[in-house]
Amino acid sequence: MINFNQAVPGEVRDKFDSLISRRSLGEPLQYITGHQEFFGLDFMVTPDVLIPRPETEIIIEETIRIAQQMKLANPVVVDAGAGSGCIAVTLARELSGSTIFAVDLSFPALGVARRNAIHNSTDDRIHFIAADMLEAFIEKPFADFIISNPPYVPEREMPELQREVREWEPRTALTDGKDGLSFYRRLLVESPRRLKPGGHFICELGYSQSAAVAQLIDREIWSEPRLIDDLQGIPRTFVVQKRV
Repeated sequence: MINFNQAVPGEVRDKFDSLISRRSLGEPLQYITGHQEFFGLDFMVTPDVLIPRPETEIIIEETIRIAQQMKLANPVVVDAGAGSGCIAVTLARELSGSTIFAVDLSFPALGVARRNAIHNSTDDRIHFIAADMLEAFIEKPFADFIISNPPYVPEREMPELQREVREWEPRTALTDGKDGLSFYRRLLVESPRRLKPGGHFICELGYSQSAAVAQLIDREIWSEPRLIDDLQGIPRTFVVQKRV
């Protein structure tokens, strides 16, 4: 109950002023509170990781749909570029019997992902690996899914991003420093060597990237790509299946 006759303690007032100041400078609210909701779960976030976004939930929905359709009892999933762990942790919760590999080159990001796994009681089924995308894995078909939300913003478009994103979220999680397609090129070549026949590569796309990414596909290896729009009608999720 609020007591209007009681003065606000100085330390509380100072804390409040500090939070207001941080927000006025453009710091995202999620970094100030340290939390963000994703697929109904609570995730801790720091400036070491990209803030989870609603459009990335499409990856979760599609992976669950395919796993159920293929009747995969114990799916093996690789999350390449795990960041906060929102994809890895959510899939570990949603796919019972799954084994998840959360891979990131950033040790601080892996620390956040590990804390989120513990926070959401999934750390017993997630293996955390410090590596550059798929380099840690031998070239042997073992995975049912390779999933990625890679840095896809072209360097030339970085100045156009919202201030909150451009100045506060980790640059290496936003852009490849080139045309935004570098990680798609790598993953579409490296993934078939680790995917089982019939396995899927699922990734998030940037605005207007669907045609460019589709052109990178080797049709002798991959099925025709399937695109899933986000709520704004933008092709956001890219799905291909390794041919049997």
